Amino acid sequence: MNEVANEMVNDVQVVMRTYERPVLLARALASVRGQTRQRLALTVVNNGGEPGIVDAVVAASGMRGVSVLHLPARMGMEAASNAALATSESECFAIHDDDDSWHPRFLESAVAALSGRPDASAVVTGVVRVHETMTGVRVWPVREEHVPLDEGCLTFRGMIGHNPFPPIAALFRRRVLRDVGAFDESLPVLGDWEFNLRAVTVGPFVFIPDVLARYHTRTPESDVGTANSITAGVDLHRSTKRLLQDRWLAEPPVNGVNKGELSVQAEAALEAEETRLRVEASSQAEIERRVAEIAAQRGLLRRIGGVIANPSRGVLAVRRRLGR
Repeated sequence: MNEVANEMVNDVQVVMRTYERPVLLARALASVRGQTRQRLALTVVNNGGEPGIVDAVVAASGMRGVSVLHLPARMGMEAASNAALATSESECFAIHDDDDSWHPRFLESAVAALSGRPDASAVVTGVVRVHETMTGVRVWPVREEHVPLDEGCLTFRGMIGHNPFPPIAALFRRRVLRDVGAFDESLPVLGDWEFNLRAVTVGPFVFIPDVLARYHTRTPESDVGTANSITAGVDLHRSTKRLLQDRWLAEPPVNGVNKGELSVQAEAALEAEETRLRVEASSQAEIERRVAEIAAQRGLLRRIGGVIANPSRGVLAVRRRLGR
């Protein structure tokens, strides 16, 4: 069984969508080039940008065998992914956007995990979100936050209320495209979430807790052209989610469960839990502030008590502060 499974994951296509962000593209190419598993085919999708710039960055990366697909006009993210995926018959694929990065062992670990689970549709690894600022050609990290993930998050019910992981953290079997169809090109955002919900119905998602993926987003201080869709398009994400839920509400129930109702209920439960955590965090912060305030007051009282008990020392302290 393992020999058959290993042969099934022999080939991996990495799809890298990009649009006029050469500095970020260079970093993403270095991420793929640094993989300990180099049995892969990289397809860079230039989504309507200047061809010469993309070709130059790819050439400067020193990577060999990279295919560059120049789209004549800019199209949606999912259409760009589908165009690239149509150029390969690899057994597995991953979406590595031009602003994200992998740990060197990402592909090696993900392929090994998928090899051991021939029933699985995908492998998802641990991931951190990197908040970074970019101005001109300079990019620097500001802070990182761990993206909470576990096996429960990667089930249909675990994903129906929200999108728990970014594309950079996943490796899929290509057969999923044949079983459930390609990415939905009608969606401006959240196409990965909608695809994941279809993919998990034909096979489980395997979880690797090791943090092997880095999801980079730019801070508001960054140049406009470097923005990330999740930060620059909050309203669009919200309206697209409502569109999907309305679509699912109109679908007939499966085993007595309506997909739209389940999504709305799960979203409400998540929002209630987030509210509870915010209230707890606020209460804890208030407690800590009050403790610090009392401690400072007690310190002041001790100093006053010392002056009363020993006036001469108090006078000397005042003189030292006044420089006399």
